[in-house]
Amino acid sequence: MSHKQKIILFGHPMCPMVGPVMGMLARAKADYEYINIHRDEAARARVRAINHGNESVPTLVFPDGSTLTEPSSGQLQARLEALGYHVPLSARLIAHAPLIITAAVILLAVLRGMGVL
Repeated sequence: MSHKQKIILFGHPMCPMVGPVMGMLARAKADYEYINIHRDEAARARVRAINHGNESVPTLVFPDGSTLTEPSSGQLQARLEALGYHVPLSARLIAHAPLIITAAVILLAVLRGMGVL
C-alpha cells in the first residue's frame, strides 16, 4: 500500500506515550501530523468519538480511516510496516525507552538495597 496521505497523531504534552510514538513515526519517516487535543476542541471531540467518550491518547488515524489508540510499539510497528514504512531498530528501541528506564531504576534500587552499590 502506498503512503500518500498523512497519519494523524492526536495527543497532548502530558501523555508519556506520545513521545515514543512520535519517535517511531519520525524514525520510520512516516508522513504524520501531530495535533494537541488540549489546544484543538474539534480534535478533542474526534478523539472522544473514536474512543467511546474517552480522551485516550495517543490516538492515531491512518489514511484508510482505521485507528489505533494507545498502541504498543509492536502494534504500531506492524501497522507502519503494513503501510510500507520501514521501522528501523532505533525506532523500536526508543519506543521501549520508558520501560527500559523503569527497569534500570528498579534494578539500581534493588542493588542499593542489597548494599552492592
